[in-house]
Amino acid sequence: MKWFVVFLIFLSMKMLSLHSAPSTSTAHNSGTLLTGLDRVKDWENMAPGVWRARIGDSEKELSYTDLAARSPRMEALNRLPEVPFPFAKEPVSSLCNDGLVHVRIPCGADESIYGFGLQLDGINKSRRVLDLNVDHWARGGGRTHAPVPFYISSKGYGVFFNTARFIKVHAQVGNRKDSPNNPTPVDRNPPPQEPAKGPWMAQPPGDAVEVNLRGQGVEVVVFSGKNLLDIVSRYNLFCGGGAMPPLWGLGFWHRVPASFNAEQSTKEVEEFAAQDMPLDVLGLEPGWMTRSYPCTFEWQKHRFPDPAGFTKAMFERGVRLNLWENPYVSPEGKLHKSLEPLSGSHMVWLGIVPDLMLPEARQLLCKHHADEHVSIGVSGYKIDEVDGYDQWLWPEHAVFPSGTPAESMRQAYGLLWQKMLLEELFRESNTRTWSLVRSSNGAASGMPFTLYSDSYNHAEYITGLSAASLSGILWSPEVRGAGSAAEWLARIQTVCFSPLAMLNAWASATKPWEFPEVTDQVRAAIHLRMRLLPYLYAAFADYNQKGIPPIRAMILEEAAPTPVVQKADEELDDVNNPYADGGIRIIEQNDQFMFGPSILVAPYYGDKSQKREVRLPKGDWYDFYTGEFVGNGSSIEVATPERTPLFVKDGAVIPMLAKAINNTRNAYGHPLEVRHYGKSSGSFALYEDDGNSFNYENGEFGIRELSFVDGKGSEAIAKSGPRLFGDVSSWVQMGN
Repeated sequence: MKWFVVFLIFLSMKMLSLHSAPSTSTAHNSGTLLTGLDRVKDWENMAPGVWRARIGDSEKELSYTDLAARSPRMEALNRLPEVPFPFAKEPVSSLCNDGLVHVRIPCGADESIYGFGLQLDGINKSRRVLDLNVDHWARGGGRTHAPVPFYISSKGYGVFFNTARFIKVHAQVGNRKDSPNNPTPVDRNPPPQEPAKGPWMAQPPGDAVEVNLRGQGVEVVVFSGKNLLDIVSRYNLFCGGGAMPPLWGLGFWHRVPASFNAEQSTKEVEEFAAQDMPLDVLGLEPGWMTRSYPCTFEWQKHRFPDPAGFTKAMFERGVRLNLWENPYVSPEGKLHKSLEPLSGSHMVWLGIVPDLMLPEARQLLCKHHADEHVSIGVSGYKIDEVDGYDQWLWPEHAVFPSGTPAESMRQAYGLLWQKMLLEELFRESNTRTWSLVRSSNGAASGMPFTLYSDSYNHAEYITGLSAASLSGILWSPEVRGAGSAAEWLARIQTVCFSPLAMLNAWASATKPWEFPEVTDQVRAAIHLRMRLLPYLYAAFADYNQKGIPPIRAMILEEAAPTPVVQKADEELDDVNNPYADGGIRIIEQNDQFMFGPSILVAPYYGDKSQKREVRLPKGDWYDFYTGEFVGNGSSIEVATPERTPLFVKDGAVIPMLAKAINNTRNAYGHPLEVRHYGKSSGSFALYEDDGNSFNYENGEFGIRELSFVDGKGSEAIAKSGPRLFGDVSSWVQMGN
């Protein structure tokens, strides 16, 4: 027996030495070895600035690009200039062992890391540990509606982990013993006669972004570019390009209270017209269904006795219908029996969870939606509750008939619904949709869905617009209610410069004229959005064809990224701060953003509802309303709460509708006013198509080149195609 025990000990030590044997790959210029990690060598150059590596058996995993709206836009990517691979000297390394996949991306302590999806607590994720799990609007920590596993670095590259798995991220957190970049340890308690050699740090800076996940492998895609906007654009093009909305989707939306019936909804629409308020989309909340939470997807005939007649009457007013639903099927619904064997082992709110990886399940759902909704004119959906807390959604040990792991189903369920509705419902009828969803993830750029949330912090809502732009997703800071007229106006102003301008009155029953003292200003804010439709529509065309986010963070506009400052002088407190650790303070300004190519938006919010500071990037900037020069690379103070602070780049050309309209159908053929700001010459590519179908994908679109040179405006046809807007009725030189 003794010899057997000795043999087992020897065998165990031998196996341990095999697992811990250093790789033969050099991980740093110094020649040190990363124990147990293998250098990732087989990078495939897919297009200029795009490289892919497969680690482990990544092809056996569900990847986000499998669910993208379309394949990579290779033609657009191949037109971009070549750029060097960012990890030629400091290689990426990986380890696959016992179901764990680990990837280590080199990263300097001086780099700023941005992204990882819709993180409402800020866009800078340097020195952070994140759990990238779909969750119900958690603040910080990575759990969020859209935990996109894509980040960009201030050093000029981006990294995408293309897998629908839970991912743990250590961004510049943790120090490997074999790294040559570790700081020198500092004695925290030196004797009085020895001077301190530097501040002691509870969190010494790490030299990598490390991720780990449970799975068979992972595909890693690296992007490089001339600046951060170029990197994000290449990511969006790799994911198929951005979504192209129907023109009506960019109008104003209003969601009525959950219990409203057809008569009440009609009255609401009539009130909008009486108040001279724009309205393009009416959203019906859960009460339109016979059962909800879980759902039947069937019309509640007590409230809507004639769904087809109601939808037709709305359409004749120029108002589209958007229907709320969550995807969990009630046992009282007609679909339940046929979907039950095609659903997962666990329920949500006692409703079965259709396995959308199964074509049979998608066909049943789409046929029902087509027959009951789209065939009578319903234009879109609000897919709710596909985020959910752990206690709401299915557990990781749930089983789905397709064999898809439960965690992958959770990460991708919002994407699966988006793809199904887009590809198998609306594309089948050749009509675009602009819809809402509660969760999304990687490679979602081409999905015509905007995210929303129950979080209602105004500052976070503004941050969300910046965060979304870094990850190929869209976000709406919807308006629900307000505690004062100033807050109400500020929220309306913010939402009017988002991808989807919506008042969600499902519980509050609020209306745009809720605070009479600011109703005129509210109306003016919405009217301004409507006048800017030609400008915004063209910005979305750039998103679709070039990958440029239509609403984007300032770091994509400015040359220099935001600095990171570490606090190291915190006072020791053995109860509240036993490590004398001030943590990391990240200086970033996420309360302003770019709207389209040339307009900077700085909304009022919170304690800044009457007055605020605006940081202008380098270059001459002009007031949108007056054309006056306001600054260059400086900070200015504004105090005009009656209107949104807007600033325009030097040389910008802004096409607008000549007059305000209350419905996008009035934009067709509407004459244009074209403005020019500043002293430099400029031009604008005015994109036009039919505004509703997918025919633009076959080249059925036109581009008018609107130019200002030497103070004179001119128009040229760059590409013949449909005319959406009318002729230019006036050329306006703003200010200088």
